[in-house]
Amino acid sequence: MWLSITDVCNLKCNDSLLDGYACDTVLEFLALPEIKTLNNSFAFIGTSKIRISAGEPSLRKDLPEIIKACSSAIGIVHVAPTSKGYKLEADIQKWVNAGLDSLNISINSLDPRMFAAITGHHNLETILRGIDKALALGVKVKINAVLMKQYNEQELQNFLTRLKATPVTLRLIELMQTCDKEATHWLQDGYTGATKNLAMMGG
Repeated sequence: MWLSITDVCNLKCNDSLLDGYACDTVLEFLALPEIKTLNNSFAFIGTSKIRISAGEPSLRKDLPEIIKACSSAIGIVHVAPTSKGYKLEADIQKWVNAGLDSLNISINSLDPRMFAAITGHHNLETILRGIDKALALGVKVKINAVLMKQYNEQELQNFLTRLKATPVTLRLIELMQTCDKEATHWLQDGYTGATKNLAMMGG
């Protein structure tokens, strides 16, 4: 089950929110009791895995409680958030204590300057330290990356090199399609795509 707990994100990524997060309505997200009800209901009908997703789930202060609510539901054996890693280094211990056993981290570049150009933030090193800390705690880590022609197309080798030294899984994912015209432009003209990614890997 994919459980979206907020649509708020603090980054301005070129492959999703070009102008950052904006909302002109009252923010209403699932409350913890509602999340518990959902977890128990889906677990009752056979769900065993919960993927916590969002704009950026770590922006919710009650994320440890949400993870605990997921992991404690009878029948749930796997709980993992998808995150940009913004608070990973600071909070991973609390997440593990709550029952997290794996996570996906979205990183589109391993070069600090390129990372900042893509996301609008300069926190790559903090995120990488957080990944190392998660691995040391026994958490399974997957890195999601979108390769874009104008930015990080040539970085595939950097990711593959890191894989040799770090026990993480790399997933080259598709560009997010939204109603935004700029995002549509990226989808049509800027996204590298699976065929070229395989070719660059020699596949």
